[in-house]
Amino acid sequence: PEFIEQVKEAAMKADFPLMEEYDFRRDDRNPDLPINLRATTKVRPYQEKSLAKMFGNGRARSGIIVLPCGAGKTLTGITAACTVKKSCIIFCINSVGVEQWIRSVRAFTTLPPEHIRRFTSGCKDDLHPSGATVLVTTYNMMSYSKGRSEDGERVMAQVKNTEWGLIIMDEVHVVPAKMFRMALRHVKSHCKLGLTATLVREDNLIDDLNFLIGPKLYEANWLKLTDEGYLAKVLCAEVWCPMTAEFFQKYLDPTTDSKEKQLLYVMNPNKYAICKMLMEYHRAKKDKVLIFSDNIPAIKRYSTYLKVHNMYGSTSQYERELVLQRFRGGKGVKPEDEINALIISQVGDVGIDLPQANVIIQISSHFGSRRQEAQRLGRILRPKSGDSFNVGWNAFFYSLISMDTAEMYFSHKRQKYLVDQGYTFKVIRNIKEIALENGIEYEELTQEQQRKILQDLTAEEVTELFSKKPEKEGRSKSSKPPRRMVNQAMKRFLNAQRKYG
Repeated sequence: PEFIEQVKEAAMKADFPLMEEYDFRRDDRNPDLPINLRATTKVRPYQEKSLAKMFGNGRARSGIIVLPCGAGKTLTGITAACTVKKSCIIFCINSVGVEQWIRSVRAFTTLPPEHIRRFTSGCKDDLHPSGATVLVTTYNMMSYSKGRSEDGERVMAQVKNTEWGLIIMDEVHVVPAKMFRMALRHVKSHCKLGLTATLVREDNLIDDLNFLIGPKLYEANWLKLTDEGYLAKVLCAEVWCPMTAEFFQKYLDPTTDSKEKQLLYVMNPNKYAICKMLMEYHRAKKDKVLIFSDNIPAIKRYSTYLKVHNMYGSTSQYERELVLQRFRGGKGVKPEDEINALIISQVGDVGIDLPQANVIIQISSHFGSRRQEAQRLGRILRPKSGDSFNVGWNAFFYSLISMDTAEMYFSHKRQKYLVDQGYTFKVIRNIKEIALENGIEYEELTQEQQRKILQDLTAEEVTELFSKKPEKEGRSKSSKPPRRMVNQAMKRFLNAQRKYG
């Protein structure tokens, strides 16, 4: 089994690609999984079309289905599992994604709860005694190799000894990474289904999916789904933010290194003011606003300035669930506890389901990543309910760009994938004048506030935070977080609640 990947790669290079199919209807050796779609679950026409490519000849063919964010990739994968009716393992990006998949399996299918198991750093369930299981885990858990807890070793042994009918890989574009492709080597499966909205990588490894998973089976047209009402109508705008004199002078200084230059154009005071103006404008309209930044110091400072909650790599799983629950609102959340704006890092790019969000303000990004731009747009693509749907724009994507900086070059490169999908970006050069003409409040930072931001850029803690790598899931000493950690997380959350309301 350890040489399968090399054999498939060699066959691909020799122009003799291997086709991987599973005759699941004649599989009498592996137990059947008692899973069916609920009578109330409706599969959309384009989802049926994508699955027809997978099951066209009566067998399950390995490959990749590309659907926009918000178009129902999860239901497509679950419908595939209901068709195969054999043990299924689902790979997710993070623990939040694991919980979302489990909720979806319970909502869309009649599978008894005891057949659904988790394998994450915080929960290590044994597989079902019958052998028929839906196991939901993360790529990190399956590829981790530095030693595991006793519970982790036990569950991992069960996974390796199980003959899986189907692997579902959410956000499959991450699989070519050296670490994540290790996850496939631990699992013996008959069929693999990859799901993604963006079949693109900046390192040119995306072609490796042809032999790691299989060919692209189906790709939906984003604008066609929008016209048919399956996706929200999004206004994409690139908002140019002039650099203030002091910041631009520092930016042009030959002694300023690249990291500090990035901080300068991200923390541009005019970008602060424009971000606040856009946020307050949409909050007044009862919109749900997500503010994205890849820069942790910026997240903390924007959070303080705008007085909104934040979420990034170091935020505990417990805090994340609390904040996301308040952002989603609805049942179980008091109206006064609901929040309608959240600053979030790249942890929100994938694997987080926030159908209520309809506005994104991007203050910084990961250089020229086309995939990240499309993934972030996907956070607001869920169709919006109400009488105003299909009348004008009902979702808004603002990318704030500091003028005359490297950020303008990266922005142009990032937009290429979405432009290829048919989207256009409206460039707004004079948003301050537009706001004032329409009676929208626009408040510039004082000279004292600007100097304070500039002084903070040289602080050691900023440099340290800037270079800190995001934490990865790994070994957990127990299946549940210690009570001390829960108390600390709750204390931080309550402090933030008192601070930001």
